[in-house]
This record gives sequence, structure tokens and C-alpha cells, in this order.
Amino acid sequence: MTDVERNFYKLLLLADAAAIIVSMVAGPLDHTSLSIGAAISAGIISLALIGYGLYFWPRNR
Repeated sequence: MTDVERNFYKLLLLADAAAIIVSMVAGPLDHTSLSIGAAISAGIISLALIGYGLYFWPRNR
């Protein structure tokens, strides 16, 4: 994994954390559609990060 890929991975990780926080805050404030949209976005980003991490896992060993 190059430095650019590592930095992009960190950026996606921060975006994932932000989407989770937005979802957690918007839900109790009765912003249901925003909460569901942020949760779905966080799920998609999380799956992408897991897949990308597993793709590079064997090459680092």
C-alpha cells in the first residue's frame, strides 16, 4: 500500500466516523431520513474499507 493509498484510507475512515456520529445524533432528534442515510453511507464505507484492507492484508506479511 502506497502513501497515497494509506492517506486515502485514513480519509475514508474519518468520513466513516463522521457518518456514524451524524447518524447517532440525528436519530434522537427525529431526523429519521438523515439518520438512515448516514447509517447506510457509513455501512457502505465500512464495507469498502474492510474489503480494501483484506485485499492488502496478505501482501504485507
